Amino acid sequence: MPSLRQFALPGLLWSIAFACAASAEDRERGSLAFDRVSAATFEIGGVPGERIRANVGNWLIRAPLANPGMLEMFRVRDRRPQPQLVPWAGEFVGKYLISAIQALRMSDDPRLEQTTRHVVQQLIASQAEDGYLGPFPKKTRLLEQWDLWGHYHCMQALIMWNDRTGDVEALAASRKAADLVCRTYLDSNRRMLDAGSDEMNLAIIHGLGMLYRRTGEDRYLKMMREIEVDWKRAGDYFRTGIAGVEFHRSPRPRWESLHDLQGLVELYRITGDQRYKRAFMHHWQSIRIWDRRNTGGFSSGERATGNPYAPTAIETCCIIAWQAITIDALRLSGESRCADELELATFNAVMGAQHPSGYWWTYDTPMDGDRKASAHSIVFQSRAGTPELNCCSVNGPRGLGMLSEWAVGRSSDRIAVNYYGPSRITMPLGDENSLEILQETEYPRSGRIRLSLKLTKPAEFLLSLRIPAWADGATVKVGNSQVSSVAAGEYLDLKQVWQSGDVIEVDLPMRMRFVVGDNEAAGKVSLYRGPILLAYDQRHNTFDEDAIPTLDLRRLNQVVLAKRKSTEEIGFRPWLLVRVPASDAELFLCDFASAGAMGTRYRSWLPALDLPPPPPVALSPVDGTQLPKGKLLFRWRKSGRSAVGSRQHAVVVSESPRFEDSVFVSGPHEHDRAIVLESDTRRLEPERDYYWRLVASNKFGQTTSSGPPRRFQINPALSPLSD
Repeated sequence: MPSLRQFALPGLLWSIAFACAASAEDRERGSLAFDRVSAATFEIGGVPGERIRANVGNWLIRAPLANPGMLEMFRVRDRRPQPQLVPWAGEFVGKYLISAIQALRMSDDPRLEQTTRHVVQQLIASQAEDGYLGPFPKKTRLLEQWDLWGHYHCMQALIMWNDRTGDVEALAASRKAADLVCRTYLDSNRRMLDAGSDEMNLAIIHGLGMLYRRTGEDRYLKMMREIEVDWKRAGDYFRTGIAGVEFHRSPRPRWESLHDLQGLVELYRITGDQRYKRAFMHHWQSIRIWDRRNTGGFSSGERATGNPYAPTAIETCCIIAWQAITIDALRLSGESRCADELELATFNAVMGAQHPSGYWWTYDTPMDGDRKASAHSIVFQSRAGTPELNCCSVNGPRGLGMLSEWAVGRSSDRIAVNYYGPSRITMPLGDENSLEILQETEYPRSGRIRLSLKLTKPAEFLLSLRIPAWADGATVKVGNSQVSSVAAGEYLDLKQVWQSGDVIEVDLPMRMRFVVGDNEAAGKVSLYRGPILLAYDQRHNTFDEDAIPTLDLRRLNQVVLAKRKSTEEIGFRPWLLVRVPASDAELFLCDFASAGAMGTRYRSWLPALDLPPPPPVALSPVDGTQLPKGKLLFRWRKSGRSAVGSRQHAVVVSESPRFEDSVFVSGPHEHDRAIVLESDTRRLEPERDYYWRLVASNKFGQTTSSGPPRRFQINPALSPLSD
């Protein structure tokens, strides 16, 4: 129960809270396709549920006690000798609280509620009279280090706590911190750029936007506008997004910039200006195509590089930032492919970064290699009082907590089911009605899912079921009636008057599939079964990684589930174990999330024979481009070193993003560009949307370009392409 001090507050605070709630809708001009169901509760079963419970019991509950410096560093900030902290130390408690608050939506453990409330109260108590909410001495407050970045995370956590509990003191503390930021930079000649580390410190725009939407305080929006000005000399996120510059070629492609991108979402929600949404979605799609790893994670040495195949570090914080903006992309677009990305990242990258025991998280979860606790690999961040704290140990748990933000989505007349797995999700429907969705399934081990609905009273609404892009041939039954037109990669919309006891049966084909590698992964493939990335692990095989047999992809239909043997020693059963026919040995592959859990070596890029080309990547024209009449230039990414033999490319243009028919096909082309002559392009009409994509082929097969097709129009007023 909330403490009395949360509610026995001066009338002024109550007035502020009431005014904020009364006018919140007036401050949101940009609409969302759907948002998280704020009052939903989640009971997650299966392996994800085990991981969530391990996270709560073995990290979130014990972390503040085992690492008391998380809060003590705020209390001793002006003592002698001056604490020697890492520049981002102020983020630790904020990231911890965000993780804990998200976990509370999926846990009924009273210890977590008690611990989280205590940490919030102690954080508020440590706030300086002027509103400062960081661990650095008075002379440098908000002026250097990553101090604004730390405030961003603390402000966000306090806002989320207020949203959950109604604790107006938490909202007031977040406002006091924001007011100090405004006094420091709005009421002076200082620029936030002067604080340095701009992609980190300018990310506070996201927190200021969250606060503005809840309070309507004009100074917060003015501060956001000043950060927009500073962006032009830093990450330039808005202008590069509008211009179609690939994110890895933007001025600040580090992972922290993804939280700046969330500022674009806030600006769209506040102003309704579609350009902010367009810029954000461009950057999201650019990262998805150029930098998303086979695990669903993001980053190459803490940044975007345009090469998802390099054997470089995949930092846990980067994965969490990628998940956060993918949730935003899902809310903005309402496209099921965004939820596909969240499932891929959660089941592989996130659960691979967490040790199954729940005691530790990695800093780097490589595609091939081994797993090390972040407390060891980035031990330089630990200090007296915080032996286990680092950026990743406090941030990784958000990857599980964010499941509560995308598992279901809701708009005024629509409920979208994005998450599949054994679970019970309960949410209010309004009008004294509630909905419970019970999923009985072994997904993702099995593709059969039974959804049972329980309502207080019958209600008519649109229920949208995500059909994953890999699930060609999926079937759905409502009661005894088979549903037609079930399309992979889209939502299946079911609208009717729903009643308690209604049952929906979904069957997703769990066929084996593969993705061909390029560059450093040339000559190799990643294998998937449904959303699960499979990996070789020493633990399940009698040979070492240098003797992994070469795969024959023609025999993937012979892959079968293997019995998951229990171990006599302390160990963890894999989520999934399959037996794969190979050229000269029996190969066992397990789910990536379990690979390496015992300290063994693992690999997710596996050698294979007779490979089709890797997925080509379109370069230009970028999405939304206007092109002149006449001949047109199309370009795509130049292939790196490859063992797939010669390949050719064809440019396909259609009037439909589904490519039911084509206007023309140009090719084959052997290089990284094609000039399409007027004899083909003359069929393109002005001011009409067209879509293009690539098809790469060799003697072993063909692949289409990554991501959705790119849209363009013909504008006769533009100068024609020169010779």
